[in-house]
Amino acid sequence: MPADHVLLVRAGQAAGRAHQQAAAEHGLTSTAMGVLDELSRGNGGTSHRELAARLGITPATLTPVVDALAGSGDLTRERDPSDRRVVRLSITARGRERIAVAAEAVELAVRARTPVMPPMVREYLLAVLEEG
Repeated sequence: MPADHVLLVRAGQAAGRAHQQAAAEHGLTSTAMGVLDELSRGNGGTSHRELAARLGITPATLTPVVDALAGSGDLTRERDPSDRRVVRLSITARGRERIAVAAEAVELAVRARTPVMPPMVREYLLAVLEEG
């Protein structure tokens, strides 16, 4: 039988695959979902650099994702009037609708492939993730 840490890694990978597949069915990558989700939680006008930091990726990695989402009308880009070097990103109504539908599909897909965790296991996993 695999060690506990191997089982945790495999479970995470399986959940990740379910997440990616469900997101792809809505024409999104996991990163694109993260972008729309983060922007939907804010009050608008998040800088490109701030968003990249929140997602744990580089601004260069974020750029093609933002390009695609702007091209499909899910977000807008505007130069900050006080500092023209800063690009501010805002989610559109279309983006809000898209992330709501996709997030629900992802939640159902991942939940269908993962067992319900006993509270003790959930608390343990949360503690492990908070340490990392």
